[in-house]
Amino acid sequence: MLWLLAVLGGGSIALGGRYWWDRRAAKRGDAEELEGIRNLADEDVTLLGEELSRLGESVQGRELDADTRLDYQRALDAYESAQRSVGGIKSAEAISTVTDTLATGRYAITCVQARVAGEPVPERRVPCFFNPQHGPSTMDVLWNQPAHGTRKVPACAQDAARLQAGQQPEVRYVQYHSRRVPYWEAGAAVAPYGTGYFASGAGASYIALASFDSMSGGMAWGGWNAAPGGAVDFGGGGDFGGGDGGGGGDG
Repeated sequence: MLWLLAVLGGGSIALGGRYWWDRRAAKRGDAEELEGIRNLADEDVTLLGEELSRLGESVQGRELDADTRLDYQRALDAYESAQRSVGGIKSAEAISTVTDTLATGRYAITCVQARVAGEPVPERRVPCFFNPQHGPSTMDVLWNQPAHGTRKVPACAQDAARLQAGQQPEVRYVQYHSRRVPYWEAGAAVAPYGTGYFASGAGASYIALASFDSMSGGMAWGGWNAAPGGAVDFGGGGDFGGGDGGGGGDG
């Protein structure tokens, strides 16, 4: 009987140790995931700040009318709000607020540019699907992705021209496990990144149009579903950054 109690006791200790280890590993994974999300948001905020700097240089010395000044201020406010929000991100879902604010700021910039050029203010559209850092889309394009069929997605003017010329669009890439993949293939942790850019207002129609649930990340535009086991692994250090082919300013 004593030997049985000893075995059972040893098994309980082993199970307790495994549980403790798993909990620590899960916390480390959560921390790395959160750090990666913050880096992802910070990259986009930084790019918006660079766009605003270029805008400031282009309008320096010009007399801006009231509407142009209002749009300019909206862009500045969006940048400052997004910048403050990055440090307060406590969960992956919180990045959607940041990207929604960034989309507002980039649209305000396009309005300033149009007014200064004496052109009509563009309609409010969702960002470029291929890389939201490119700013508001200008048209819907048919995009054929091997193994996933043809879909209609919003694109900036430059990416639309690339597709028309038979070239590849400039896609926003992020780190997923040991690979760099388009942001829409990066699993559940990055889903809120796209949600903020596309899931409000006019973006709802595009979420209904495009479904990417069959992609490796398991994300679906109709709710951003994650495939089982689709958690993001940042490969040590939580590198979620790097917009290969990215950069702000509409492509």
